[in-house]
Amino acid sequence: MTTTSGSKLKHAIIGVGAGVFNMHRPALELEAVKVVGVADINAEAGHQRANELGCAFYTDHRAMLSETKPDIAVILTPHPSHAAIAIDCLQAGAHVLVEKPMAVQAAEADAMVEAAATAGRLLAVNFQHRNRADVRTARKLIQQGALGQLQHVAMTAAWPRTARYFKVVPWRGTWVGEGGGVLKNQAPHQLDILCHLFDLPARVLAWTRTKLHDIEAEDTVQAMMEWPSGMLGSFHVSTAEVGCAERLEIVGTGGSLQFAKDGALTYERLKTDFRTFRAESDNPFGQPAKHAEAVELEAGSGDHVAIYQNLHEAILSGVPLTCDGVEGRKSLELANAMILSSYTGSEIGLPLDRQRYATLLEGLKAEGK
Repeated sequence: MTTTSGSKLKHAIIGVGAGVFNMHRPALELEAVKVVGVADINAEAGHQRANELGCAFYTDHRAMLSETKPDIAVILTPHPSHAAIAIDCLQAGAHVLVEKPMAVQAAEADAMVEAAATAGRLLAVNFQHRNRADVRTARKLIQQGALGQLQHVAMTAAWPRTARYFKVVPWRGTWVGEGGGVLKNQAPHQLDILCHLFDLPARVLAWTRTKLHDIEAEDTVQAMMEWPSGMLGSFHVSTAEVGCAERLEIVGTGGSLQFAKDGALTYERLKTDFRTFRAESDNPFGQPAKHAEAVELEAGSGDHVAIYQNLHEAILSGVPLTCDGVEGRKSLELANAMILSSYTGSEIGLPLDRQRYATLLEGLKAEGK
């Protein structure tokens, strides 16, 4: 890897006109960052960003890769284009940071992971919520066995959107433009948190529905899951409801953990693990005493700066990525499984049958035209 002076890493940004760019902007001020080029099919927006960043502008990302030879390519385009662009970047010798979701289908993510391995480059997926203090702390407690044997997890999230949201950008909520609705646009962070904490479930049964919005794909999802360990889970997300932005409860034989609105965690520990209590108690209706325990949160921030810093350290020092392509693929595979389950009316086992999902998606795209 050739870097610029002072260990700066050359960054090129593809899809720089996207609204999500503003969330990436603070990370571009890091000392290790040198922006050498930006690309976008919208020349007006692209030139404006290039002027702001003091770099060259391109309408063709391939020309930018060839001329600027970036160390890192950041992909902010709509996700149906992620796979093809990421593979172009990897084959050009750049490490890649791609926005979520990393693709539309798990099969595309497979190709991205393979391309990264072949090129010997890093593929990072921008799931910045993995760095949240509450998520980092919950993962540590789970790994330490603080909850005993995990039994149940319940995740709900409300992402209310208006009709205007879909009219401003007509490809939103379409099968051709997004490859889905709330599962591909709003819910990936919640799906990733589940996968980050517990890995992929073994099977999924889901119902995707379009309750209020005039869109092709789903605005509401209800799913049930079972993990290889026997842990059960429920998942509910919607852009057609006004409710809690995110609620997560985890129950085990040793206690429970709840995410709070302010980013804190509520941890209740059982005095006696229920596996032991239920076998030894003389009270047919008894339950162990439980105590709320203070939880010291791990250091963490769910912003984009931490993702960039981690990628830089991974390139320069070899530290593990917060979310590499293999990890980033999990939430996408789970979303695909939920859609397939709903449209086939059946339980879907994981790993996902890629070809079966591809066939379903092609049919949905044809119906939506």
